Amino acid sequence: MRSIRWSDWLYLFRHRRDLTCLDNILYLTRGNPLSLSHLLFAIHPADHLFTGVCESPAAQDRCIAQIFQSSKRSSAHLNYLLAPAEADSDCLLLLLEGLVKHAGGWGAKQVVADVDIDSPIFTQFRQAGFSVLTTQVVFLCPLPEQPIKRQPTCWRIWSSADIPAMRNLYHSVVPSLIQPGEPLTRQEALGLVYQDQKGDLQAYADLVYGPAGIWVLPIVHPLIKVDPTDLLSEMLQALPDTYGRPVYVTARSYQPWLEHALCKLSSKRCFTQALLMRYMVRRQRVKAERAYPVVENGNREPTLPIAPIRNCQD
Repeated sequence: MRSIRWSDWLYLFRHRRDLTCLDNILYLTRGNPLSLSHLLFAIHPADHLFTGVCESPAAQDRCIAQIFQSSKRSSAHLNYLLAPAEADSDCLLLLLEGLVKHAGGWGAKQVVADVDIDSPIFTQFRQAGFSVLTTQVVFLCPLPEQPIKRQPTCWRIWSSADIPAMRNLYHSVVPSLIQPGEPLTRQEALGLVYQDQKGDLQAYADLVYGPAGIWVLPIVHPLIKVDPTDLLSEMLQALPDTYGRPVYVTARSYQPWLEHALCKLSSKRCFTQALLMRYMVRRQRVKAERAYPVVENGNREPTLPIAPIRNCQD
């Protein structure tokens, strides 16, 4: 694997129809990976970015992929991949291994990619050591034309005081296995929170804005008493600064009730993807040196020392 050259950009442009975007958030909010808004977003002095190229032995076909790591995340994300159908499968595997190694030099703990389940490159990713964490269904949701009746408590923009309650809901809904690749919030924009009549936070929505669209990931408590369909409809109306841009709502597989509710909203199902992750660091449980009953056995400490204290003058 080597870094990209100017001649590779011409090859990339000629085969742009075979280009696969591996970051659905950037694709839905910034458009095609070769668009100007997408390319300018990747240029940030605090972020890591690398575009690798792997040529086949015949040097006629080549695989090109880009990986980046944001300064806000501990994981690296594959941006796009060009793997023509006539390209060698070993060439793609070597490219993926090289990109993972390059991300390890940045200090990334995981490498994440969004791949369509029916994509031909799904098998190559599995062979490269990527594991399926969860699946996601992306819906194109229409905004309500008429305002709905407001409830005493509704969606509002979150503040710093809502973070502890959001974190509790996050740990309750998102499985611990998925949490390394699913942060509490992507810190791109102020999202929305929903509280019940008692003031308890029952849902929140992470938002990412872009010139091509708005990406929404709702996290909803499974035992919420409000109808999920009405909840999502009110969430769409509460979205700020839409300006006619399309709104894409993502439903993860660990929240099946959201997918059923989005189907009732006459939303258009865009695609179904698998969230793949390659672990760079494995977490191991460390055995405690002392068990808790030994340290805290409930016995009172003696008021006097057991061993007598002698006078230093003796």
